[in-house]
Amino acid sequence: MDGTPSPEELREAASSSLFLVGRVYTRRPDGDLQFFGARPGAGWQGHGYFSRNLMVLDAGRLRRVRVWKHRWWHPTEGTCHSRPPDEVGQLSVCLLVYMLALFGWLSAPCGLHRHEPIFEDFKLRPSRRTLQRWLQRALPAALETQQTYRLAVIERCEPRPVESLFPTGLSPPDGMLQRHWLDPPLAAILWRAYALITGAAVKLHIPVALLLAEARERKA
Repeated sequence: MDGTPSPEELREAASSSLFLVGRVYTRRPDGDLQFFGARPGAGWQGHGYFSRNLMVLDAGRLRRVRVWKHRWWHPTEGTCHSRPPDEVGQLSVCLLVYMLALFGWLSAPCGLHRHEPIFEDFKLRPSRRTLQRWLQRALPAALETQQTYRLAVIERCEPRPVESLFPTGLSPPDGMLQRHWLDPPLAAILWRAYALITGAAVKLHIPVALLLAEARERKA
């Protein structure tokens, strides 16, 4: 597993979500987070905010925060809203929590119910059944995820080639390859995507949450 971060390196680089390591959110007077976003285009007008709860990481501990997202209105197009770059669809966790929970399971030499998650709080949340659902959701997009993460890393490490960060390549651990996955090739691709983004963040001294957000914005 040359090139992948050690558990200690990963915990240090991925201990906090985007609201702490990036200038993406503003803090409201009541302590909630606010995301302004970008105006969708000409003719769109601000139409207030609406909120949702999101599970994030704060110094390695899971924490629930309220995020207010900007709503926009257009006289002929209707309404839409700005999505933060660490939001994962309708899931109630941020992208960092989602990725770390899956990466920990994929990397473990043992099964879902016996593996040791990267952070202590992950032993209680997300549940094992939730992790199974997340993996089913992530596998079909594994190749796209890998390509998106690779482009974000390339942009960050230019003018050096991305291969210089991982001179011996990124090979899934033997224990993972010996386990029975629903789709082994896609599971290996997803593991490489997560190993790439976390390993690059450690080597480039960038918070994992920030590099994930840059990859998401590039995809959008």
